[in-house]
Amino acid sequence: MFTIRNIGGVALFLLGTTYLWLTPAFASRGADTTGVWWNLAGALALVTLAGFTLATWGLFARHSWWVVAALASACLGLLTLIPYWITAHASGEPSPWWNVLVHALGSAGVFLLLLAPSLKAWVDGHVMAGR
Repeated sequence: MFTIRNIGGVALFLLGTTYLWLTPAFASRGADTTGVWWNLAGALALVTLAGFTLATWGLFARHSWWVVAALASACLGLLTLIPYWITAHASGEPSPWWNVLVHALGSAGVFLLLLAPSLKAWVDGHVMAGR
């Protein structure tokens, strides 16, 4: 069924899955993915994905803590962009700015929807009500 809650949950989970793009497995061919920065970026990306997955589960189960999990994951996602930018730029990735932009906008969207009072009221009314 297409409800705001289901669409929002899928969108939240899909945002989390995009953090896989920041792991060494998704680096360009020939890019040197060894080193501390790639490992740090990959580990933070996987933890961010786990956080968004947990937030999505909490949303579907109607737990009130899903908002905190989503906000924490968005913060961690922004933190993940720092080692990713350093290592991707140094290893010659063709467009690391694109990944950084997409993920920064995704986190900004989570912050906006869950922290702006009028939008938060809309999310609470539609998402938690299941409409």
